[in-house]
Amino acid sequence: MRFLLGVLLVCSVMGHSSHSSIAQLDYVTSRKALEAIVWLHTEDLERVFKEQTGPRANFDDPKLSAPFVRNYLRTHFALRDRQGKLLEPNWVGLEIKVHFVAAYFEVALPHGLSGLTLTNSILFDRLPDQTNSVQVQQDGRSLNEVKFDRAGSQPLLKR
Repeated sequence: MRFLLGVLLVCSVMGHSSHSSIAQLDYVTSRKALEAIVWLHTEDLERVFKEQTGPRANFDDPKLSAPFVRNYLRTHFALRDRQGKLLEPNWVGLEIKVHFVAAYFEVALPHGLSGLTLTNSILFDRLPDQTNSVQVQQDGRSLNEVKFDRAGSQPLLKR
């Protein structure tokens, strides 16, 4: 995970030549909950924010930016259980930095990770070279990495 964050940081310092998001999903067995962090480039997400809410919109106003990010991720980063039911996230917080936005949320998973699918279409409609990577963990141990280079759903665990 540190390597992927390092790659994102280098790309942002070098002029933001690649477009990507990274997410870390960690299932905490003792809590039967999935803890999630999604990192996005601030510049790319703020462009969408301005398009949807007007040219004066910026991430300096958390009363506007936090609901926008939550709604954006609800639409473009969606977890579904084995029956296809959309799982509702419990939003924990939002951290906005110069280069990155980090969104934190949890999802109750009483039955664990088995059968979960993720749709991750973050910025695919805006950036043709966008890629999205998701690290899946259980109790801090790596289980899988899921890469999205186009919109679509994929299982979180290898079959």
